[in-house]
Amino acid sequence: MHRTQFATWSISTPLTTTKKTPPPDAAGEGGKGWYNQPQSISDCTILTNRKDGFSMRFDKRESKKSKSGYTWRVTFEYKDRYGKKKKYSKSGFPTKKAAQVHAAAVQSDLAKGLVVDNTVHTVDELFQQMIKLPGYSPNTISLYRDNYNKHILPVLGNADIKELHYPELQSFFTDMSTVGKSAVATTKTVLTGIGNLAVKSGYIASWPINLVQTSGVNHSRKKAGSSDYLSETDFKSLLNLVSHAKDEFTSGSKGVFLMLGYYLGLRIAEACALTWDDVDFQSRTIRINKQLTYTRLKVKDFYIRDMTKTEKSNAVLPVPEPLIESLKEWRDYNPYPLILCTEEGRWLHPRNTGNTIRTAAQKLGFDFHPHMLRHTYITNLVLAGTDLKTVADLARHASAAMSLQVYTETTDLRKAEAIARAFEDEIPNILA
Repeated sequence: MHRTQFATWSISTPLTTTKKTPPPDAAGEGGKGWYNQPQSISDCTILTNRKDGFSMRFDKRESKKSKSGYTWRVTFEYKDRYGKKKKYSKSGFPTKKAAQVHAAAVQSDLAKGLVVDNTVHTVDELFQQMIKLPGYSPNTISLYRDNYNKHILPVLGNADIKELHYPELQSFFTDMSTVGKSAVATTKTVLTGIGNLAVKSGYIASWPINLVQTSGVNHSRKKAGSSDYLSETDFKSLLNLVSHAKDEFTSGSKGVFLMLGYYLGLRIAEACALTWDDVDFQSRTIRINKQLTYTRLKVKDFYIRDMTKTEKSNAVLPVPEPLIESLKEWRDYNPYPLILCTEEGRWLHPRNTGNTIRTAAQKLGFDFHPHMLRHTYITNLVLAGTDLKTVADLARHASAAMSLQVYTETTDLRKAEAIARAFEDEIPNILA
């Protein structure tokens, strides 16, 4: 009998026999794992796991589709990561060696705690599972679904997640180089979530999305050299222009919207969901615990959802003096429960509001988008010397690294000012 080593398995190629009784020299093993054997000594190999006694079988099978007239199958039992006994079987290998290589790979996956059934888990299947997970707002789901249907589904939707590695992912993003940078960034975020779910589910050991390099076309209407930082001077000019438009009440709401973003860093869906019950004028705080759901809905169908973007987003924030005084004045003028609303008390449309303010900013000679207020809020905290943990708490970020990495990109002017402050001492004349 031929005997070799296969990880923790002892391999036995039995002599020709049609009985379940093992050959005499295998009697010491009690015959465990033996089956009716084919009539050829090379038609079947059985491995017995020395630890748990489970058997692994390689056998040759007739195949009309194969050029050689046969293929090989591997079958074995195992315990999954929950201790449940299962059976694995896969056929169609052209040689016994190919079947053994596959079996070794499966055993390696088992050792890593991965799911090793032959079920194909597609990108589309995982995406549909991902957006049902808690923590995603309707606005975010709508954004992700639009991006997925346009960019990911046509190319990767039917792909088995186990077959996607760095080369496939990098090729996918390379082909997206002509797409807008914002769409590319959202696509990477969606694929990150899909891959992370696959890892947690045990379908793959790792997801190399962070190794991928991305690019894209800058479709932003920003002027060259502009940034996501809004200076105090520009903010006050914009606030004055927006607040004194023709529709006095709605313009006042839009002015308050600007202040909520600038002084508290609120996201647009959070600001539009605020009610007067959320403001404590005595303690000078505002409670953030809900957001407006509006994406792809008509105004009459907007609704407030008692949940913010992340668990960390729920907070009670201290309100600066300029904002608390403005809110007091606005409360005397606004009789409705909503802080931001039209003269009829209806929802203030986030997208239309952003477009109106953007148009006003362009008249003043600079660019604007609503999230720019949040960038400015966090950047001002950093520039004021606030420690990063406090910045992250006030910004309601999951980590200080997120605040520092994403939101502290200052303009060249601010960088120059920082250098000037750092080296403001008079330099001696070295040529004197």
